Amino acid sequence: MQKLCLVFLVVIFALTACSTRTQDLRIGIISSSINHLPLSYAIERGEIPTDKYRLIKFSSGWEVQEAMISGSIDVAIMPFTYVWNAASKGYPISTVSFFERETDAVIAQAEIKNVSQLNGKKIGLLRASTLDVLWQDYAASNKIDFQGIYFRSPNEAIAALDRKEIEAAVLYVPLVNKLLNKYSLIHWFSDEYPFHPCCDLATNAVNVNTNNKRKALDMLILDLQKAIVTMNNDPERLMAFTASTYGMTAEECREALKHTRFRMDLDVSGMEFQRRMTEISKLSGYLERIPADYEVYQTIKKK
Repeated sequence: MQKLCLVFLVVIFALTACSTRTQDLRIGIISSSINHLPLSYAIERGEIPTDKYRLIKFSSGWEVQEAMISGSIDVAIMPFTYVWNAASKGYPISTVSFFERETDAVIAQAEIKNVSQLNGKKIGLLRASTLDVLWQDYAASNKIDFQGIYFRSPNEAIAALDRKEIEAAVLYVPLVNKLLNKYSLIHWFSDEYPFHPCCDLATNAVNVNTNNKRKALDMLILDLQKAIVTMNNDPERLMAFTASTYGMTAEECREALKHTRFRMDLDVSGMEFQRRMTEISKLSGYLERIPADYEVYQTIKKK
């Protein structure tokens, strides 16, 4: 009888543990991007409890989008173009808040010193990404004729640069900063679009609402807002964490953080910027339709 009771208790404990674990919020991040720095840094400092959130790392925005659509993660810090792409196809992926801003740039082979030299050249792009549409917008404005060479991950584009298969690539912080010892910095897109939102905090609404994770999401939003405010309280520790996490020198860290902004909101100018870039996505054939704002932003209701 004692053995039976013991087995019963073990089973109950296991079921309870599983039930508790399913309430964890699974958060997708792109490991090479600085877009998750406030979250990762706050976790390292013990300011955000790890028992509530589970970080799941990916190497590209496409991988994050696929995981969001499949429901294998609940929330992600991801490039906004992939949110619009998923919403346009009717998937329940939407933006809770803008998050990371201003981190994208163009780098080129060392002998190329200005953007006019990119005319007729091969440019490495991540298809349908924020980097892709920002470059298309910039190239059109500056009458640059180019050949787009598409990659699925930043590492593939960097490898092509190293092999001199392309003349330039559009990348983001901190990869840009780590490459400037051998490549030229040609352009920051924040020059045209100051404070533009690059990566959003997005959710799979079905996952969050049907698995009782709404409270956890609300708590994450508060935790992230606090993390953004407090991350600069100890600059030396932030620099050390950034250098260790991304394998950068102190100078690379300073430059990376100088070209990175974090702010949570859904400001009108940010929404207008994203819609303008989404129109480029549609013209490029990445979207069959442009979704309505209420399909993309959780705070906007259908009229």
